[in-house]
Amino acid sequence: MFRAPRHRPGAAADAAAPRWPVRALAVVAAVAVATAVLAPPAAGVAAGAVTAALAAVVLRARVRQLTGTDAQVWRWAGRSAAVVAVGLVAELVARMLPGGLDGVGLTAGAVVASAVAYQGLVRWNRLRTAVSDPGDWLNAIGSTLCALALGLWVVQQLPNSGAAAVPVVALVGHLVRLSVMTVMLGTALTVSAIADLRRDARALALVGVIAGLSLVEVGGLLRALRLGADAPGAGPGVVLAWTAFAVGLAVAALLPRARSARRYASSRATTTGSIIVIVAGVVLLLLDVFTAGADRAVALLAALGVFAASGRVFHLVGELAQLATSRIEARTDPLTGVANRRALIEAVEEASGGEGGAALLIVDLDKFKDVNDRFGHAVGDAVLIAVAARLDEAVTGRGLLARLGGDEFAVVLPGADAAAAVRVAQRLAATVAEPVDVAARTIHVATSIGVACTALDGRAEGELLRRADAAMYLAKRAGGGIRVFDHDADTRARAERELLEDLRAMLTTTGGEHGRLVLHYQPQVDVATGAPVGVEALVRWDHPTHGVLPPVAFLELAEAHGVMQLVTWQVLSQATAQAVRWRDEGLDLRVAVNLSTSCLEEPRLLGVIEQALVSAGLPSDRLVVEITETSLMRDPQLAIRVTQRIAAQGIGISIDDYGTGYSSLAYLNDLPAGELKIDRSFTARLTADPRTRAIVAGTVQLGHHLGLSVVAEGVEDAETLEVLRRLGCDRSQGYFHSRPMPAAELTETLRGLAAASARVTA
Repeated sequence: MFRAPRHRPGAAADAAAPRWPVRALAVVAAVAVATAVLAPPAAGVAAGAVTAALAAVVLRARVRQLTGTDAQVWRWAGRSAAVVAVGLVAELVARMLPGGLDGVGLTAGAVVASAVAYQGLVRWNRLRTAVSDPGDWLNAIGSTLCALALGLWVVQQLPNSGAAAVPVVALVGHLVRLSVMTVMLGTALTVSAIADLRRDARALALVGVIAGLSLVEVGGLLRALRLGADAPGAGPGVVLAWTAFAVGLAVAALLPRARSARRYASSRATTTGSIIVIVAGVVLLLLDVFTAGADRAVALLAALGVFAASGRVFHLVGELAQLATSRIEARTDPLTGVANRRALIEAVEEASGGEGGAALLIVDLDKFKDVNDRFGHAVGDAVLIAVAARLDEAVTGRGLLARLGGDEFAVVLPGADAAAAVRVAQRLAATVAEPVDVAARTIHVATSIGVACTALDGRAEGELLRRADAAMYLAKRAGGGIRVFDHDADTRARAERELLEDLRAMLTTTGGEHGRLVLHYQPQVDVATGAPVGVEALVRWDHPTHGVLPPVAFLELAEAHGVMQLVTWQVLSQATAQAVRWRDEGLDLRVAVNLSTSCLEEPRLLGVIEQALVSAGLPSDRLVVEITETSLMRDPQLAIRVTQRIAAQGIGISIDDYGTGYSSLAYLNDLPAGELKIDRSFTARLTADPRTRAIVAGTVQLGHHLGLSVVAEGVEDAETLEVLRRLGCDRSQGYFHSRPMPAAELTETLRGLAAASARVTA
């Protein structure tokens, strides 16, 4: 089975040109050479025009096969060959006119064709080096004018020169064509070097063709000087050379391209060329002034060449000024005018590598978001500007101040140790603490500052910023102030961050790669009968690496980082489902689940609770939600509204850790709670401390007067349980009855408690 050949990159560029134009070009070129040698001059010009036109056709056919860079470059080559053909036709017409216009048409065509070919070379350079140099044409014009001035001056200085006898049209034609070819040759050599085309056969062919044409033009000029008044404007050799130029462009296009990648190049070469042209032009001006028979034409051409080349230098000066401005702007914070993160990193690397090392301070404004939220971002920006100005004044002469972004600044202190850095940090904190007057408002701002230095922490430049940042966060978590980086604290913080990431992944993904939440349950026992009446669900994290983690290891993290709701949703789902399973096994128990402060602020809370009850099939009166007294006092009005909505669904409300949050009796009266839980700190001292016994007794009486059941936590022994019974406490919970354990293990314990209660009551 036959398949079409697979396309490979660059295949189009290497494909052979159509055969018929190539063969026709070879035949016509041979005829043109024979005609130029054997036939009259007019016939040679005509044959050259036909040959150049056919070269343009070949180039056009070749361009259709090419893509990208090659197509753009050789399209200009095709246009150059076409212009040569037009120039030869114009030359033929000019020779038919009276007035000795021999060479005018060819010279005009040569100038335009060179300009078109020059554009192709410039485009080749730009596409190969990704450099766009607006001084290219200024360089070309300046170089051509200076070359023309140099040629004219040299001709005048030749001994026994017949320049004065050579017709002006012929002399100017020779000099102009030679000048443009000289510039073309220099450009081709420069582009080959800059664009790394020295191994490209096409570029080598172009250099060879242009060099050959230049030599022919030199020979034509010398011949004209020798013939004097009889010198032709363009002899057969020159016509044949320009025809060969067009053919050479076509041949170069047909050669295979070299495989090489684009490279970066600066505009140094073209700028150097401009300087060379300027120097050459000035030298020519001086030579023309101080030599006998000064020629105004030489001086004018040299001056114009210097002027054109100077344009490139002036442009370079503008580029340098713009680059300097851009460099400053790239390292400056646009709002405050101090250095930015990029400048800071450079300064840290430089200072850290110095002999005395460096210290780095991260300065973060505490609760700055409140300023933006309360007064608007315009006032917030004004505060940042004022604070930055104060910090900059305090740091001046000691180091570099930078704004990292938002309300966070950094200070690099070269050569500073920890003690010196702390002194600077104290000065900065005092400076920021001064009130800021903005828009007729007085705003107070505090800071958290982290300090790290190479003297304590080594010279790991990349770590210095992270360490100062870690110290700043420790200071912020402590409520503000200054904190020096500590390896142990950082190790704990890193472990905490890793644990947090695992927690997020465990709560938001499936598959169990990061472990799972499991519930342990602790029974609540009727103090009077000893019968189990409920259980409290206590969450654990079965971590794949760290084993089973207690709540203290991860619940604070969850609360602080906004994922506590996800934990609670899973606990609700598991606890209600387990309560139904126990009911089906003959154990009708109420299950208690803790709600955190953030859960009370969650608008979806009631919907999630209802969904858990419906999914499990558990009656609402079999669920109790426990809310700590501290959480209630954070926002009492919100707590009242939320708990009233929960209680309206028949769900029990329990006030946990009662006695530790200093709640108002008025709020206690307004809450729709059905239960008070006495904190274990009171239960533990119940038998040994009369004052504690009095507090517990008063709490039990208060709860009963308000119609609440009272549960004592942390019951560890029979003596404590007996005291609670005498005080009238309703239920107890603690290790005396059972430690928290998985549901499967607790079931037998619950049955045992129920059986013992039945024997006692019987």
